Amino acid sequence: MTPVSSRFFRAALVSAAGFALIGAASAAPINLIENGSFESVSQKAGTWNIYSSLAGWQVGGKGVEIRDNVAGTAYDGKNFVELDTTKNSWISQAFETTIGQSYKVSFFYSPRQGVASNSNDILALLNGTVAKTASGSGIGKSGNVWQEIDFNFVATGPMSTLGFMAAGVSDSYGGSLDKVSVSAVPEPSSWATLLAGLLGLGVITRRRTR
Repeated sequence: MTPVSSRFFRAALVSAAGFALIGAASAAPINLIENGSFESVSQKAGTWNIYSSLAGWQVGGKGVEIRDNVAGTAYDGKNFVELDTTKNSWISQAFETTIGQSYKVSFFYSPRQGVASNSNDILALLNGTVAKTASGSGIGKSGNVWQEIDFNFVATGPMSTLGFMAAGVSDSYGGSLDKVSVSAVPEPSSWATLLAGLLGLGVITRRRTR
C-alpha cells in the first residue's frame, strides 16, 4: 500500500468509526414501559374519565384519571394522567431487568393550574421506595407546564417495578403525569468494544492489501 493510500485508508477508518459511534449513540433507546403515554384509552377531546384499569399498569386507590385537553394538554399524544381522582391514588408497572444493568427512568410532570404546590406532589417509586418527588405550584399558570424528571438505578433483580403516587393534599386536584419511559443505559465498555472491533477490522484489511 502506498503512503498516500495508507493515509487515505486511515482517515476513512477513523471517519467510519466516528459515524458508527454517533449512529449507535443516537439510536432510539427501547422503552421498557408499556403504554407510557396513556394512549391506550380513546378519550374524547375536552373530556376526562376515571378508570379502574389501564393497559400495562396496575391501578390502585380510587382509579386513575385520564384527560384529553382538560385543565391542560398532554406532553405526548392526546392523553395525560392525574392521580388525585376523588382522593390520592397510584399506578405501577413491573418490567424485566438485568441484574447489574443501569437504567434511566424518565417522565414528564406538570403542576395543575391554579393549585398550590402542597396539592401537586407526585412520588416516583422504584420497587416500593421513593426515588423522586415531583412538585410545583400551579398558581398563576395556565394549562400544563411540563418538565422532564429523570433518575437512574441499577437493577438488583430480574424484575423491577416503577410506580407513581399522588402525595399532595387528597382533594381531587393534583399534578399531571405523561410520557413515562425506562431504558437501559449503554455501558462505556460497549462503546470501547465497538471501536476496538472497527479498528481490528482495519488492521486485518490493511494487512491483506499489502
